Amino acid sequence: MSGETQSEGVIERFKRRNYGLIRSLSRGWSRFTTHKMGILGMLILLSMIGMAIFAPYLAPHEPGWEAPDEMPGEDRDEITTIDELAEVGLSHPEGPMFGDLTGDPYFAPLGTNHQGNDILTHIIYGSRTALYIGLAAGLLSSLVGVPLGLISGYYGDTWIDETIQRVVDVMYGLPFLPLVIVLVAINGVTTTNIILAIVVKSWLNNCIVIRGETLSLKENAYIEAAQVAGASDTRIVFRHIMPNVLPLAFIYLAQDAAFAILTQANLAFIGLADFTSVDWGMMLQWIQVTGYVYDAPWWLIPPGVMITLLAASFYFIGYSLEDVMNPQTSE
Repeated sequence: MSGETQSEGVIERFKRRNYGLIRSLSRGWSRFTTHKMGILGMLILLSMIGMAIFAPYLAPHEPGWEAPDEMPGEDRDEITTIDELAEVGLSHPEGPMFGDLTGDPYFAPLGTNHQGNDILTHIIYGSRTALYIGLAAGLLSSLVGVPLGLISGYYGDTWIDETIQRVVDVMYGLPFLPLVIVLVAINGVTTTNIILAIVVKSWLNNCIVIRGETLSLKENAYIEAAQVAGASDTRIVFRHIMPNVLPLAFIYLAQDAAFAILTQANLAFIGLADFTSVDWGMMLQWIQVTGYVYDAPWWLIPPGVMITLLAASFYFIGYSLEDVMNPQTSE
């Protein structure tokens, strides 16, 4: 009983200390639910997350190729290559097959690629890579851009602000995609290096927008009161200013995540992707390399649709958040 009472006391203290933030979040969520575009984006994103989490249970096969369990006239253990599979009447890529439902040798409702891998299985497992890249790049961009924007804005018109802004100016002068390609080529084609290369420039918008908002907020009376009361700069920035710029940070996090997903798909299409991972961009790259673009629509269309849906979900959420958190927007 004492443990439960103590836990309740901690929760109540947290609610009292953060009453304004909790009330703002509650009011913001109520307004967000009135935006059909935002709700649609949230539903798509949650569906993708569920697909990634439960991929082993949803996917009909393993991500790597395996010979079908039942092959007429052949022992499964003796089939070790795609050529041997073709000898018993199948060549790849094959169109949609529905197993026992239609008398097909195995179940591949979206068909197979040139290696005999099930497209649906790769679509499901590819959601993990896409979400990892999008969320990781978005979070890292915010972790870099938001603190630098806060510091730059709070120390506006000082050498600190000038230094940060000159770095931003230099980075803006570098072309994005060529820079990412060079960084990935130098450091190695891995998923982690791709994320870091994207973050090298994607934090700039965060920094500039947060700086402008901080310049405005620091002129408020409560900031001056905190300074008079002897509060440190660190406390003022991260306790009094940062909670008020977090809504903007969430907006740009969503947009950065969508941009990272599209960038990674572009890199994969030109061959700069981790070949050991299963992702939608690599599916498109393989269909281009093997020359089946016009012959295997079941292989071409699904990864393109999934990339579009996931990127759109982040953009829908970001645009709805921007509308919800705009103080000039009427209820």
